Amino acid sequence: MVKTVLIADDHPVCLLGLKTLLNTRKDLYNVVHESMNSDDVMMKLAIQPVDIIITDLCMPGIHFPDGITMVRKLVRDYPQCIIVVVTMISNPGLLATIRSFGVKVLSKNSMLTDLLKILRCSSRSMKMAEKPITQLTQRETEVVRLLLSGMTVNEISGYFNRTKQTISAQKKSAMCKLGAANDFELFQCAQTAGLGTEVSMSSTTKSTVLLP
Repeated sequence: MVKTVLIADDHPVCLLGLKTLLNTRKDLYNVVHESMNSDDVMMKLAIQPVDIIITDLCMPGIHFPDGITMVRKLVRDYPQCIIVVVTMISNPGLLATIRSFGVKVLSKNSMLTDLLKILRCSSRSMKMAEKPITQLTQRETEVVRLLLSGMTVNEISGYFNRTKQTISAQKKSAMCKLGAANDFELFQCAQTAGLGTEVSMSSTTKSTVLLP
């Protein structure tokens, strides 16, 4: 099924780049809106909502000059949309704040190589949203969450006092269940499926994690 898309960027070249990239997969994506400011984004979505919103973070606008405010409103008003923020900003704190809203964040430097991957994985995750995430075992879930928190397979192995082979097998099983072909897709699918919550080492005991 072809998904409708809004693309937004105040730089014409970036806007053209987004459109050209999506037009390479017209069998999957139909760009129905193009905007160069945040007010126009909101106006067009109010008239015709879309399935996917791809937007720059910093754009001019009277009502939403702050990118964080704009993204927060998009998430609140269009909860069923896949939202991808494409930006040159690299501030870790700001990017973490944006991700906490449940949206995807992509650097403009990697847009050409990663955007279609993110959209593909997000679409897969939305399709599986109706299925309970409990299809992953408790151990698989905790392994994925620790991977998302930045731990390596070796570190998780030491934390659980289990072999590296066991952790790798649980990771591989989780990837199969989430439909992820590699680490990039695993992280994207897991975050979309709601597994992006970091595990607190101080409050999560081994006895709790190891429950079947």
